[in-house]
Amino acid sequence: TKPFATEELLARIRAALRKRPDRALSDARLSAGPLVMDVDRHQVAVNGQSVALTRKEFDLLHCLLEHKEKVLSRETLLEQVWGFDFVGETNTVDVYIRFLRSKLDERFHIKLIHTIRGVGYVIREELS
Repeated sequence: TKPFATEELLARIRAALRKRPDRALSDARLSAGPLVMDVDRHQVAVNGQSVALTRKEFDLLHCLLEHKEKVLSRETLLEQVWGFDFVGETNTVDVYIRFLRSKLDERFHIKLIHTIRGVGYVIREELS
């Protein structure tokens, strides 16, 4: 009965659906090369070594792993990780990608997170 904007209502519905746990839609373990993510335990390991991530870093990595080999734009990542109501710049994604790279790529000498210039980011398994 309250006045509302249809777009806001749809955004809230999408955000609520995204946050609800649905085991049928998500795999408990995701991987790319030597990286393994246990979603249920909120753990990440590379070559068996545990990697400590903040919640946003974990959520961003989870989103990239769910869409492995698919290029995701900064806007898509902002929407899926930070939510529809996030107020900020798209460089927020760049900053968190840099955090992930320092904790994963640089520490373990692997290259999983790739930048697609002018488009966004993708996780691809390292090519030998």
